[in-house]
Amino acid sequence: MKIRLALALIRFLSWLPLPLLYRLAVVPAAVLYRLPWRKHRVIETNLAIAFPDLQAAERAHLHRQHLIETVRLALESGAVWYWSAPRLDNHIREVHGWEHVHNAGKAGHGVLLIGAHFGNWELSALMVSRRVPFSGLYKAPRDARVDRAVTRSRERLGARLIPAGSAAMRGLLRELKAGGTVGLLMDQLPRLGDGVYAPFFGRPTLTMNLVHRLAQRTGCSVIFASTERLAGGRGWRMSFEPLDSTALTQDPIAAATQMNQQLEQLIRRQPAQYLWLYKRFALPPPGQSDPYRETPC
Repeated sequence: MKIRLALALIRFLSWLPLPLLYRLAVVPAAVLYRLPWRKHRVIETNLAIAFPDLQAAERAHLHRQHLIETVRLALESGAVWYWSAPRLDNHIREVHGWEHVHNAGKAGHGVLLIGAHFGNWELSALMVSRRVPFSGLYKAPRDARVDRAVTRSRERLGARLIPAGSAAMRGLLRELKAGGTVGLLMDQLPRLGDGVYAPFFGRPTLTMNLVHRLAQRTGCSVIFASTERLAGGRGWRMSFEPLDSTALTQDPIAAATQMNQQLEQLIRRQPAQYLWLYKRFALPPPGQSDPYRETPC
């Protein structure tokens, strides 16, 4: 019943205009800020690590703004799941750097698009699949009904999903060697052994080495993709920024450091639109304590 209600709500949201959804997010976010939600401490900890120079009042303001952007992300699910391709196209107000993807594909190179939990990352993959054949790595939900609904939404404009797991690496390699375009979120916390420690907002952070491994084995172009929410509910801005190829010829720590630096630059442009409720700094290196078990600054 909960799943049915959630799917019905997403369908209802698809009928509402984007500027209205943009404004509607303010009230539930304000209520959420005052509720005793366990994620508040995660957000506070992350903001204290990322922005130590901000005053407490400034971080509290950013905390509230982040909740508003998170509610906006949820309200945009109707558009992502159900809007027609032309309607979505009309709300992509700006596209920067697409020529990097186009030129790499034209040259016959595989393209690895890396994104992060910023802005509307679901829309990034959806709109890329409008332009080129695209395969995306994803973690399948446990509930089969939810998995079917999510898969239908993400593949509805031509994408193909590759479930994370033991066979995923083979699928990604096959697509890239054939000159295809694949995508993944690079800021997901990997398992120990599947990542390296690289600085992120000045803190050694476990960062996946999958991007480096794929680039080394296929010679693909690596491009950072993001979709930023524009003010007033006007739509979104998409950006495609190449990762410096020199980092991908070095060791995995150099590659991870550059990825984190590029993500950090993106976040600093619109800090409220990053997913601060995610425990990105968990699994610290030996000798360092877990910041989520400490009292936030």
